[in-house]
Amino acid sequence: MLLIARPGSGLSPEGVTFALGAALMYAIYQIQTRQLSATENPVTMLFYTALTGTLAMTLLLPWIWGGPLPGLVDGLLIIALGLFGGIGHFLLIRAFREAPASVLSPILYAQLVIATFVGALLFGHIPDLPALTGILIIACAGAVIALDGQRKHAAGRHKG
Repeated sequence: MLLIARPGSGLSPEGVTFALGAALMYAIYQIQTRQLSATENPVTMLFYTALTGTLAMTLLLPWIWGGPLPGLVDGLLIIALGLFGGIGHFLLIRAFREAPASVLSPILYAQLVIATFVGALLFGHIPDLPALTGILIIACAGAVIALDGQRKHAAGRHKG
């Protein structure tokens, strides 16, 4: 992570702090989703996730809103974001119910590649060599953990 953010490299410390906080919250979300998906209804899990996010962001809105109201196109994009985000969350919940985390982890690391591609395409941000090295280290570490988990899962099946 330090290779990507590189403190002192001109990135906003607040932005890096928020990115780390978002990564922590996403990790907690994935762990809880993995634990609850075996026993809970996916629609119920999706509802409470959406409700919690909506309430938390609504409470913060008066302190962070500083711009004009969104126009029609922006409003439609916000609705599309909610729709596709909800579909994505539902599919993640179902995936954790149907497959072990060790199988899903490499697929989830595809987000790094997709985010890098979208950042380059939409914002013209091309990561430099140290950032790409950091991304590669994170992806490889995740792949090693996933492969180890698959190996342990396969060994457990053969014992039983």
